Amino acid sequence: FLVINEGEVILQNQKPLACHRTLANATTRCGRCLKETRDGAFCDECASNARREFADFERKYVDMTALNQYCASNGGLKFPLLCARIAAMILSGSLNEQTLEWLCHASNVNNQETIPPQWIEEARLLSAAFNGTDDGLITPEWYAGVTSRLHLNAFRVEIPPTSSSTTSSDWKSAMVASLDAITTGRGSGSAIYVLPSLLNHSCAPNVDVKWESGDAAVTLRASDDVAPGEELTITYIDANASIDARQRALEPYGFTCACARCVEDRQRST
Repeated sequence: FLVINEGEVILQNQKPLACHRTLANATTRCGRCLKETRDGAFCDECASNARREFADFERKYVDMTALNQYCASNGGLKFPLLCARIAAMILSGSLNEQTLEWLCHASNVNNQETIPPQWIEEARLLSAAFNGTDDGLITPEWYAGVTSRLHLNAFRVEIPPTSSSTTSSDWKSAMVASLDAITTGRGSGSAIYVLPSLLNHSCAPNVDVKWESGDAAVTLRASDDVAPGEELTITYIDANASIDARQRALEPYGFTCACARCVEDRQRST
């Protein structure tokens, strides 16, 4: 086995299993690949595949009005939208219902008594959006299972602004919007992947996650030299924060980081 050199591509342009744009991008990005488009229409490359994978089903059977309003009124929630897309793909036959089961998830949210009330309400709204066309798929248990996996494994897609702007003021506006999206956590959308979603966290990661093709296809690059047998890791949080801030940010993930950097930081503070 050879060393992976810093900057070397580990995985290039892997398309997501499923993705969904944010509500803020509903009129500016393709609903399938998150590429910039006019009026939120599907891009030319995605139009036919989108119809087959989910769009025909959504257009014919699904009314997202109430769920969209709920997400907007609760700070722009992302995962109910991605769950809706996943359900439409399953019912369209383009995604196997078992595909996401191999992802890590919260095992204590598998019945009505332990599912958070917010998720029960979101499941109700999602089921109502499908108006009886879900063949019994969308239950609180199913929704909790998918949502808990999304919380632990989904990516906030951060597509940098393109160079297609014709003026410096346009470019400046695009850059400001991009930085604001990173700050507020909105980004371009949310996505779940096959391999990247399996990577563990480290506060000193050796892999950078990048969106270099203008869409939701993800590229992994080594952020440092990686020795043979060394685990590939990414950061789930702001790795530049203090150890206390990092640990607080990791609380929703349900673990205390014990990477070499955290161990060193704790020793230094005692």
